[in-house]
Amino acid sequence: MRSAISAGHDLTADTALQVLKDGGNAFDAAIAAYLVSFIAEPCMASAGGGAFANVLTADGQLKVFDFFCQTPLNKRAVDELEFYPVDVNFGETTETFHIGRGACAIPGAIAGVFTMHKNLGSMPMKYLVEPAIIAAKNGVIVNDFQHLDFTLLEKIFAASEKGKELFFKDGKVLQVGDTLKMPALADFLDYMSREGESAFYQGEVAEKIVRDYRDNGGQLSLSDLKNYEVVIRDPLQFKFRGKSIYTNPAPSTGGSIVALLLNFLSETPKNQQPWDFGHMNQVREMLEKFAKVGTKPADIAAQLGQFNVFDKYNFHQTNRRGSTSHFNIVDNKGNAIALTTTIGEGCGQFVEGTDIHMNNMLGEAALLPNGFHSWEENVRLSSMMSPTLVLDEHNRLETVLGSGGASRIPTMIAQVLHYLIDYKMELNEAIAAPRMHLEHNKLNVEGGFSHQFDQKNYPYEINHWEGSSLFFGGVHTLHRRKNEWLAVGDQRRDGVVR
Repeated sequence: MRSAISAGHDLTADTALQVLKDGGNAFDAAIAAYLVSFIAEPCMASAGGGAFANVLTADGQLKVFDFFCQTPLNKRAVDELEFYPVDVNFGETTETFHIGRGACAIPGAIAGVFTMHKNLGSMPMKYLVEPAIIAAKNGVIVNDFQHLDFTLLEKIFAASEKGKELFFKDGKVLQVGDTLKMPALADFLDYMSREGESAFYQGEVAEKIVRDYRDNGGQLSLSDLKNYEVVIRDPLQFKFRGKSIYTNPAPSTGGSIVALLLNFLSETPKNQQPWDFGHMNQVREMLEKFAKVGTKPADIAAQLGQFNVFDKYNFHQTNRRGSTSHFNIVDNKGNAIALTTTIGEGCGQFVEGTDIHMNNMLGEAALLPNGFHSWEENVRLSSMMSPTLVLDEHNRLETVLGSGGASRIPTMIAQVLHYLIDYKMELNEAIAAPRMHLEHNKLNVEGGFSHQFDQKNYPYEINHWEGSSLFFGGVHTLHRRKNEWLAVGDQRRDGVVR
């Protein structure tokens, strides 16, 4: 059986492919691809961010590597923080995010890379880091989707001299066809390949972070960095139409919402009506049921019953838009990985001498429902990110998928699985098919359906979109039909395949 890759950027996918060709496994390929995404997809991935990786090994082990961001051990007085709002215009809406050093949580990306390598890797780290070093040094040509992201986050990149140096040219954000270079990141990665994860969490780089944050309104300490740990969890498992679904467990809520949504769908017969009208009503009813439950973990757990796993966690739940990317890799040895990553929108500040943009996880209102600075110390943050694996009735891997899209991630994943499993669509059709999302008393209906809902029949606002949009996620997916892997990158977010 051939290998397959779906990802958010050509260079991310090409890097993974080359590692597989050189004899690496899916996890080697994922490490190299993730590091390359720091330069190829810098609005979504960074050594200053975090991620989740859902893995299946050739011998049948299923694990989730949680290297998402953690809250600091100690809070700093609010009046001492560099913490301020910026408005980001997304076209259909404007959202306010908070940035500055005081908005930054403890990053997990580098620890995740080395923990995955220790547990699953087969090739030398020096080899796996090399593609990212070359890309950072030589540069990556800006494509349409990256330019769109740079434009959206222009105010955040403009918050520091380093951001202006890297992401602006002649007073404007980099345009399509320009080259983004991160030479200091290349130097850091080379240093990291020799020193290991301590290159970030201890020593000179850690001391730079701590000194900068101490003197300029941040909250990260040397103890925060030294004590960060990757958590390897058992995935959340549930059944849908005889399939076994494995996804992101607590303390994140995204996987449990996928489980809840598919549980609602399972209450209705398969293929009750022809595709389009039948799907629209099935999914609308599913979304309405979910809206009544809400996103509070205790309420989700109560609905799921046997999945009541939240009571032992004291965590925050996020409903963010975020800047998120995802990729999937399966190899011909039987290994598979789905990895989703984010830096929020970034805090606007870069680590001196490294070109590393730090996250702003503590600067988003929806992440902190009790108000800014209400977070508890030393807590792993929650997320909607839901890298997901599906095993068929014979316990063979059938689907690997995940998405960006913040609060829409679970609903988009559930709908793609609905298309694939209930309607048995071809993979490209299932990814291209229009989607819906109900939130804040508004049902957003993506363009492409032949039927429209009549506003007078529903107690919430109906927003019919004219076409497809990245608002409805980017569900990059691998799917097995018989013994052949098919791959589709969601064009809503310029997905690519190899």
